Amino acid sequence: MKMRWLSTMRVLSVCALLALLSSLAVPAQEKPKEQPKVSEDEAKALQKINTAPTTAEKVKLAVEFNKKFKKSSQRGRVADYVAGQIMNEKDAAQKLQLAQQFIAAFDQPGEADLVKPAQIDAYAQTGKFDEAFAEGAKYLAAHPDDAFIHTQLGWSGAFQMQKQGATWKHAQATTQHLAKALEMLEGDKKPEKTDAKYWSDYRNSWLPRLYQAQGTLAYLSKDRAKAKDSLEKAAGLDQYEPQTLALLGTIADEEYNELAKQYQTERKSDLLNKALERMDEAIDWYARAVAAAEGNAQFQQMQQQIIEQLKQYYAFRHDGKTDGLQALIDKYKKPAK
Repeated sequence: MKMRWLSTMRVLSVCALLALLSSLAVPAQEKPKEQPKVSEDEAKALQKINTAPTTAEKVKLAVEFNKKFKKSSQRGRVADYVAGQIMNEKDAAQKLQLAQQFIAAFDQPGEADLVKPAQIDAYAQTGKFDEAFAEGAKYLAAHPDDAFIHTQLGWSGAFQMQKQGATWKHAQATTQHLAKALEMLEGDKKPEKTDAKYWSDYRNSWLPRLYQAQGTLAYLSKDRAKAKDSLEKAAGLDQYEPQTLALLGTIADEEYNELAKQYQTERKSDLLNKALERMDEAIDWYARAVAAAEGNAQFQQMQQQIIEQLKQYYAFRHDGKTDGLQALIDKYKKPAK
């Protein structure tokens, strides 16, 4: 799954360059005394950077600006603006290439860090996880509380661990990044200079996904208690995510089967009651998952698999009938806007 969490992080830098270009048109006598002097040639070069149609063109012009105006007072603004444009680049391979060009040209202290998040994101998106985690570790050594980087590495690493398994070389780092990202988002630790509205939307969007990732990894490592806890938190934050709901149903289903087998051996009434409680729990989660998956082609196969099991359990608990099953599913459908 590709990440787009960097897309609006540099809004302020864009505004900064636009403000600069606007200020250049103001007569000299109206400018504040502290306004840095910008030559006519610099102003034209800045305008070209701002109006260039592609990110690649903007980076090329910014590199040329650096070479031509080595002592320009606007270097920092140009760096910030162009880094933001690179972060907004949708093509991961292009983003990586442009980030590397930026780092080669903007070599003053702190400048490379402006584009490092984009570089790390691009590494992960292009499957270069060794580089992503290595660069992430370097960046976080200087910026340990960057919630966006912890989220990026935790999420992309978790997605990869589902393919590679718990022995994947970056598994430990992934779980650490996930835990740190959740700690920061839960604690509402907004990174410095991040827009408050953007941060709020970001938290609301990513908290359930991170809990889902944490719960999935815990389930794969057979830590059912932790998996259930994390997935229930995810469902509490987003009650319409089919995979979260389906996995919670699977966990309840597994618990039911274990208790049912134990009851067959021991024949204790309390075991039967517990088993039936787990079956009812599985029915509820499965009904939620079916409702959430409706109309989404991505989850059609999963929905069909779940509904067959759901029908069997529902009929078992309702004297062989499924008359009320559709009403249960409908109850959990997302309200129409």
